[in-house]
Amino acid sequence: MSNVLTAASRQWFSRSDDERFLTLESLRDSVAKRRNESWTATPKASDLRVVAGQDNALSVEVFDPSIGDRRMLAPTNLAFGQLATYAKAPAGYLRQLPAELAAINLQYGLEHRAIRDEALVLAHSNGDNSLRAMTSTSYGRIWDQQVVESVMQVNSEGRWKIPAASYATANPKRATTLYASDRDIFIFLVDDAHPIEVPGEKEPLFRGFYTWNSEVGAGVFGIATFLYRYVCDNRMIWGATQVKELRIRHTGGAPERFAYEGSKYLHQYSNESPTALVNQITAAKRFESDEMQGDAGISKWLQKRGFSKAVAVAAEGNVNAEGAGRSLWDIINGVTAHARSIPHTDARVQLELDAGRLMNIVASN
Repeated sequence: MSNVLTAASRQWFSRSDDERFLTLESLRDSVAKRRNESWTATPKASDLRVVAGQDNALSVEVFDPSIGDRRMLAPTNLAFGQLATYAKAPAGYLRQLPAELAAINLQYGLEHRAIRDEALVLAHSNGDNSLRAMTSTSYGRIWDQQVVESVMQVNSEGRWKIPAASYATANPKRATTLYASDRDIFIFLVDDAHPIEVPGEKEPLFRGFYTWNSEVGAGVFGIATFLYRYVCDNRMIWGATQVKELRIRHTGGAPERFAYEGSKYLHQYSNESPTALVNQITAAKRFESDEMQGDAGISKWLQKRGFSKAVAVAAEGNVNAEGAGRSLWDIINGVTAHARSIPHTDARVQLELDAGRLMNIVASN
């Protein structure tokens, strides 16, 4: 059953050249430099001063404890939205106003209607001074540098690589799958030198993973691991199976949880032997029961195991559409194929996890 992962392709389409990196080392150096040039402060929201400057630009005056003086910070697009949220003001509307009017509205909101008394400010100072993020003081920042360095530790032997592309030699920046912007990072790597031969499959499977993070509050930390058949030039991942995800929200304990759980997850995936995985897949391909047979057999079987009727019916439809058998392996792929159609991330990830747990049926045998 051909499950297609599109997250890496979306990144490939949307990234500008200055957000593309050819090596993990250059990516690490960039985000490390940015981290070293950043500083934080925890001002009261009412102590912030929003000022209209030249060229219809806004700045936020913040006390910088690292120099003992106030700085004028130009908010990034993301930080402006966070600032507006703090002031309980509509960011889209404020962006259409002259800077003087927007500043008045923001200042009033920060002084009289702020969602919290205090804020956690992340600023960047390197010639120019910018406001990178404005979050609550309970925000648990996982630095982009930490994520990149964890990937580098896993890849100390060079096993994980940027997927091949037909144009990689002529245009390596276009082919790369290592990205960073002022708001996030995304890394997609594969191990295409160690094929996994699964009995009954015409083509071998390969291992891959992608991981992402935003140290400024634009998203959670996450890592997705999977087996796949091939990656095409536009970074679509075809024949994906055994898709698993770990997500860590940037709450108070996030840095510690990443250090223990996120990094550990990546190391375990990288180091695990394919033998046990192949044996488990083989057992799942052989596992069938009388309950799975007949009209609505798969649907009823899934519903008995806690899946909703809608999911169960959709999964059975996917299995039948592929003309596949009715093994546990076919059913798992049927569920995960349906999960790809769910737009809400949390619901999609939960369904993928539920599908993956079906493998426990053969893992215990």
